[in-house]
Amino acid sequence: MTSYAALTEDWLRGVVAAGFVPGVRARARSALEDLLEEFVAAVRAEPFDPAPGRRIGSELVDLRMSSPPVLGTTVHLLAGRLPAILGEESRERVLALLESLVVGFVAAQRDLAVRAAEEMNRSEKIHWRAVQLDLQRRLQQALLHRPDTGLPNEQHLHKTLADLGGGRAGLLLLGLDHLEELTDTLGDDRGVRLLASIARRLRPLGILAQPATDLFAVLVPGTTGPDDLIKVADQALHLLAGPFPIDGHDLHVTAYAGLVERPTAGTDPDGWLHDARLALRWARHDQRGPALFDPARADDERNRHRLAAEMPAALDRGEFTLHYQPLLRLADRAVIGAEALARWQRPGDGLVMPHQFIQVAERTGLIRPLGRYLLEKACRQGVARPGRLMSVNLSPVQLRDPALVASVADILHRTGLPAARLQLEVTETAEALQYRPVLQELAALGVRLALDDFGTGYSSLAVLTTLPFTEAKLAAEFLHDTQRRDVLGHIIDACHALGMTVTAEGIETADQESLLRDLGCDHGQGYHLGRPGPAA
Repeated sequence: MTSYAALTEDWLRGVVAAGFVPGVRARARSALEDLLEEFVAAVRAEPFDPAPGRRIGSELVDLRMSSPPVLGTTVHLLAGRLPAILGEESRERVLALLESLVVGFVAAQRDLAVRAAEEMNRSEKIHWRAVQLDLQRRLQQALLHRPDTGLPNEQHLHKTLADLGGGRAGLLLLGLDHLEELTDTLGDDRGVRLLASIARRLRPLGILAQPATDLFAVLVPGTTGPDDLIKVADQALHLLAGPFPIDGHDLHVTAYAGLVERPTAGTDPDGWLHDARLALRWARHDQRGPALFDPARADDERNRHRLAAEMPAALDRGEFTLHYQPLLRLADRAVIGAEALARWQRPGDGLVMPHQFIQVAERTGLIRPLGRYLLEKACRQGVARPGRLMSVNLSPVQLRDPALVASVADILHRTGLPAARLQLEVTETAEALQYRPVLQELAALGVRLALDDFGTGYSSLAVLTTLPFTEAKLAAEFLHDTQRRDVLGHIIDACHALGMTVTAEGIETADQESLLRDLGCDHGQGYHLGRPGPAA
């Protein structure tokens, strides 16, 4: 079932549960399909115009789907589900259309009331006015509360945040993994009872709301700082950790907590909710308990998104380049080659360092074309330096690329660099063994393979015997951590016994260079020996 078909089916179920009984269910489903198609088209339209929402609201009334719970179900489902289907950037348009839909719904109901009132006597009109007032009250309730649990919804939470007075407050957002699937499996009745049980446990902690089926919010006014909210979050996670008995079954939920705590003056509800959702995403990613919103981390994340958006065009414009750091033979300080290090010459920002964009490239998949571009650039530079080794880093994402080996072979062929003068560096990771087939294929081309950052804790010497590495590059921590420095000689001797050469990274002083030379380390690199710079 497609996302739209599933949404239509849930919408029909909600409408039926709200009291509308269609004469022919298939006809009602078809009508809702048409309205959903009209709504989605309005969201995507350029330029955007929320006016079609009024027409959709009026059509719901014309279809006799005119009770307040029907409107509540409609607002809840479309606001909660459509942004996930159409993309989070559509959320503002969806909400604007829903506001217009509510206006159209209410206006159509009012027109019905006017037509009915024209045919009433005085007592009937008095009674009808009372009915209308009750209808408006229930309509307000439907708009600001969820139809399943009756808890305040996101619109209600938004209004509560907007009405906060002075002082400070905290917003705790609790995300419950796989809750929708669990409630679907249990059935609607049991699912609602599970949600009610969760709400009962959380209610004593503060002002409770439920912005989405799998999302609960606790607003805590009068906080004195982030620690107050962290304590509430710890309590909430503890309360949700215990089983929920439903019809003889002990059900368990997995919860994560995103926190925002700040002064209430000068902050808008959209900002509170946006930042709490961002902190909740960090909590899910970090798996370390409650996550407090951090403006610096948010700025860093926005910058990464900006870089991700700019990188494809930057690659096309040739803005990525390489700097080279010399590799020296420690015995006589002869330069034997260089390591190619990625840089981004970003207009207006100068050089962007690899730690700022390589992970972005890995997440977006751009690392594959970027890696090929930089490898070819390094190989061409290697041809211009006869007899020297050219060492290039490979990302784990590149190692998972089925076309990697063929790409390396093609670049060597086109540039004319002998395979023996290309060294590919693979960072030591827990997954090193899974790359054995591709490493063996690369070794079969004749290129050298180096295990970078060796000694960071993942690989053992026994593992090295099963992988075709020709060189181990010792992590810089060995030189900066006196406890690790004591084992340097043993590691160098063991690598030599396996037929591998050893390069020490991060050499920053003459004493470190002397120590490594005395221990028999083959090669070295670091600021003491030579800083990275352009090829020239």
